[in-house]
Amino acid sequence: MMTLTSGPLSFSINRTANRIEWSAAGTPLRTSAEADFFRAFADDGYEREMLVPSHLQEGSVFLRRAVPSGTDAASGLADRLVIMYDRLVTASGRVLDASLTITVTACVSTCPGFLFEASIENHGSVRINELMLPLIDLACGCGEDRLADVLLEPDGLGARLTDPWNQIRKKYHSEYICSDEHVVWDSYRYPGGAAMAWFGLETGGYFLYLGRHADDLKIKVLSAGASPRPVADGASPQDRLVLTISHFPFARSGEKVSVDACFVALADGDWRVGSDIYGNYASSHWYQPAPVPDWVRHVTGWQRIILRHQFGEKLFSYADLPAIYREGTKVGLNMLMVFGWWKGRFDNGYPIYEPDDDLGGTDALKEAIAEVQKLGGYVALYTNGQLIDVNTDYYRQTGKDICRIDLDGNEYRDHYRFGNDGQTLRAFGYKSFVTACPANEAWQDLLLEHEEMKYAYGADSAFFDQIGGASPLLCFNESHLHGPRPDECEKWRRRAFQNLAGAAPSGKALGTEMVTDMCLPFVQYIHGCQTGPIYRPGCFPEMFQRTFPDIIQTDRFVHDTKDGTDASFGNAFIHGYRLDVCPWRGRTHIGSIPALAEKVKRYLALKQQYHAFFYEGHLSFDDLPPLPKGVRAGRFTLSGNEKSILAVWNSSDASVEWTFESAGGAVLCRLAPQEYTVIPDTTVYSVSSIKNT
Repeated sequence: MMTLTSGPLSFSINRTANRIEWSAAGTPLRTSAEADFFRAFADDGYEREMLVPSHLQEGSVFLRRAVPSGTDAASGLADRLVIMYDRLVTASGRVLDASLTITVTACVSTCPGFLFEASIENHGSVRINELMLPLIDLACGCGEDRLADVLLEPDGLGARLTDPWNQIRKKYHSEYICSDEHVVWDSYRYPGGAAMAWFGLETGGYFLYLGRHADDLKIKVLSAGASPRPVADGASPQDRLVLTISHFPFARSGEKVSVDACFVALADGDWRVGSDIYGNYASSHWYQPAPVPDWVRHVTGWQRIILRHQFGEKLFSYADLPAIYREGTKVGLNMLMVFGWWKGRFDNGYPIYEPDDDLGGTDALKEAIAEVQKLGGYVALYTNGQLIDVNTDYYRQTGKDICRIDLDGNEYRDHYRFGNDGQTLRAFGYKSFVTACPANEAWQDLLLEHEEMKYAYGADSAFFDQIGGASPLLCFNESHLHGPRPDECEKWRRRAFQNLAGAAPSGKALGTEMVTDMCLPFVQYIHGCQTGPIYRPGCFPEMFQRTFPDIIQTDRFVHDTKDGTDASFGNAFIHGYRLDVCPWRGRTHIGSIPALAEKVKRYLALKQQYHAFFYEGHLSFDDLPPLPKGVRAGRFTLSGNEKSILAVWNSSDASVEWTFESAGGAVLCRLAPQEYTVIPDTTVYSVSSIKNT
């Protein structure tokens, strides 16, 4: 075996490149039987996913040293393995005329680990669609107790899954839509469904990190897999946990295609290790936070309001906007997010937006926005960043040529089926959309026109729905700017944000729905719509918010006083979210639901007591004190000020109490289920007692 070691982690491979081992000194970490370190998938047009596993290949391995001493101090790189296969063999024994070269480099910089890079050269008629690399196939983690392992998932802003060895099989089984008799996969697309391109495993006091480290933006799928269900009564499945990143080269005959570099590391600590690795890489290569106008920083939240709904009903006119804004001020909200303001009505007519004469016309829209601003408020106008209504002349003349198409050459279709009180729309729907591929100059130009239009009406912000973090789609229309590379269309989405940011007037704000890290250098706020801003058990937005701190974003789905609303407020409180208040999903204003208004008022009043901390401070999740079970917290600190506050929330169903010994003396804190509060001045403290009741 030939072995590379970096930090506590070692990667070994035999000389014929078909047997590998992962191990870590002093731990039980080991690979499963016949473990792969890559898998490719080929496509002959009939059999769409022919598996090419590394353990069935035969190749050669070369050890190349960076310098005679084994370490290149200047580059931070050490020894590397060059692994070469001059042909590929499928699981069924079919030989493919394609070569694969993989380079594994041991890094000795501030974060030891392994960099995986690869290129595919295809000489045959069978296309190589996908490459899983690196693939870490484990039989055991670093701890003796697998039940204590925790997977940090790239689900939206982040999630924690305890005991992934068993829970993946229970939660993510597809019921044999896919081949779950082999591996059950928990997968997330990037950039979009996953806000960042990293994830990992807390195991035995270590964090095992896997992340994409490349400046170019290509579509990836980040996956964790587990053993299948038992095959017989009483049988136990093989214990197995697989971590991998899928690349989509779609290498055709005569092409040589490289895939993005990915990094693997093992280090002492918890999820913060991964946050530091990815955050430091992003900051040193492509990430700089967008400058934020002062008024955006002090937005408390907005009412999201629909003037004319998808089904055609006029709910409000332009002249109603100042009164709706006043209702928001009664509870502390200071912004309006306006949907359905155009002639076509909400979720209709995209991408053509014109003021509606029946709502008051262009002058009335401008006057309403100006009146809200005179009252001290702010207005964002909505347009969609990617949808094209197929029932439009735009689709028939332009959209059909610039929309994304799938592997079979068909348009991806989307449906948003809002209804009124009947069953026709509720049961059957009527709206169909295609999604514009951003790799088209026509679409890039149209987004800029939409931005200019919204500012011309006086809006404080141009808001583009969906494109901040909508799950990406491979586009197979080779006439687009991405050409034959269906995984590269997302770099044109980033270019769109760059153009929009460059064209925004001083003092105005650019916002988008959902988040992916690639848009962060260009937008001032995020309309949250992923795991994290949407509260669900196990969500862990700390994963994103620590990696990219102090991003301004809202919570999601404060529609009424449904079950779970209190948890949404608590989750928003400790993460510093502004409120997205959308009563009855945009059909009415906050004054129509007094019980919800009271909840919003209490939330914003408490934040107002510590306004500078919540709206100007830095949010941190490090060095938090021990807290009762179920209590979660975030610390807000002012720049240049040693004082901080602790925002705490009891996410459990039981009352809790505990005592802080602070600089000012003992502080007793009691929280009912789902209650949240502020513990001020927590610079010096210890916890003397914790009690769950």
